[in-house]
Amino acid sequence: MSPEERVQGTFDCERTVLVVARTVTATGRLLEALRLFRNDFRVKPVFTVNETSPYSSGARALLEKAGVEEIVPWNQVGNLDYALALSASENVDFGQLRGTTVVLPHGIGFNKWVPDPSTGGTRLAGLPRADALRSGRVLLVLSHPAQARQLEAASPEVVGRTAVTGDPTFDQLRASLPFRERYRRRLGLDRRKLVLLSSTWRGESELGRWRTLPLEMLASLPADEYGVALAIHPNVWSWYGSRVVRNWFSDALDAGLLLVPPDRGWHAALVAAHAVVGDHGSVSLYAAALGKPLLLAAFGEEHVPGTPIEQLGRSADHLDPEAGLREQVEASLDRHDPERFTELTRQVFAHPGEAETLLRDLLYRELRLAPPAGPIPMMRPPDIEELPRQVTAFDAFTEFTGPGELTIWRYPAAARPYDDGAVQPTPGHPNAVRHLAVDEDESTLHRPHQAAVFTCRKPSSHTEAQRWTDEALQLLPGARVAGAATRSGCIVRVRNGPCLEVTADRAVDPMLLASAVYACVLERGAGNRRLTVRCGDTSAAVRLAVVSQP
Repeated sequence: MSPEERVQGTFDCERTVLVVARTVTATGRLLEALRLFRNDFRVKPVFTVNETSPYSSGARALLEKAGVEEIVPWNQVGNLDYALALSASENVDFGQLRGTTVVLPHGIGFNKWVPDPSTGGTRLAGLPRADALRSGRVLLVLSHPAQARQLEAASPEVVGRTAVTGDPTFDQLRASLPFRERYRRRLGLDRRKLVLLSSTWRGESELGRWRTLPLEMLASLPADEYGVALAIHPNVWSWYGSRVVRNWFSDALDAGLLLVPPDRGWHAALVAAHAVVGDHGSVSLYAAALGKPLLLAAFGEEHVPGTPIEQLGRSADHLDPEAGLREQVEASLDRHDPERFTELTRQVFAHPGEAETLLRDLLYRELRLAPPAGPIPMMRPPDIEELPRQVTAFDAFTEFTGPGELTIWRYPAAARPYDDGAVQPTPGHPNAVRHLAVDEDESTLHRPHQAAVFTCRKPSSHTEAQRWTDEALQLLPGARVAGAATRSGCIVRVRNGPCLEVTADRAVDPMLLASAVYACVLERGAGNRRLTVRCGDTSAAVRLAVVSQP
């Protein structure tokens, strides 16, 4: 106990743990590890940031967001009295730290060569420098004994400075799988399947090799059948900044992309995902270990030979940029074997289900305290704090696929490879008729003027809806159909045709109802009729009733 705690303290804290943040990735892992000390008044964490990385931007803000009100300046840590330092980066300035520093992993294993500015060459990511290991004051936490053998061959100084505990993050993800539907509901997926794109950092990553993949995936997958999420390595966010990253993916965001924030949410996205498209980053290995369908869109040469990630690169299916993306995703889902990577998983994660307990016991041994009695409560991964934008413009493809049966496929207009008003190739629907449907909330001003169908999704009274549709057709002479939502369905007005009340036996997007009317107009004219509208995995019984004639 420090002298200050004896005089000023309330809880008689016996040990202080210095938490050393450096990058957003490492800081996130440290914040997760603090749950190992929950409810223990004997242990007091204090925080500092070793801002020696080009990716340190955001680490301090992440601590503040997590409620850390006091961050000790790095140049003052020598004045602190602490029993143990905790890091999740192998590159902190260990020379400024006293006693033992436990280094937690911030990924899976030691699978990548990264640049080493001090030598101009490369180094093994995750391995501390030899002088830090020789000091005897660094203890490296591993998830599998094979990693110790790998590191000992690469650096003899690591002998005796490792401890195998398993991977708490993998245990947490695996325990969360029964609640995948909860995460999907939180994301508003309904019956849609979620495809998670995951990219590590630098030029050999998924986005480094294929930066248009998110937009191409959104353009290839029907929006009523699939959602697309993108998890980018926090180093990318730190290097370029959030404003720049979001600006680069503006069209994809307008097309409904869920851009996972860098500080939290990738766990939830991975649990919720039906399929993962990744690269040589850790998320791909987690996905394989969780039994998720996996496609690799890139696989950099910077991976380390003989490691599990190299085995994953050789054994997993790779996404072919020259072939149809939807066909490849659906083939991966259809032929998926959840046990495919079971043997590989055994080579990566030791002590499954015990990692948190083993890691807590290790930390308390270093603190020279008995661990608290009872099990550690495993916490559910936090939800993603933001939801995808509602798509406000669709390229809709309509086809009467049976007597009284209309099928509609919709693709976000913002995901088009170009938008010069030309008719786009039909994405796998050769007999369908395409039109552009746009809602009044669309942010780009040119699309409403190109729309065949223009809508207002905000429900209003029948009288207000009829007035809105009349005005819309006057203001947009290119529109053929205008539809305004009501609390019971939709009022749809056809140019030079009837005004219709459209209702369905279930909640249906008013834009979809208006597109159904447009399809009827093209077929034989809109009037009193009933039809089944199919879109994605759902169908609705829809009734068109004439309210008035022109």
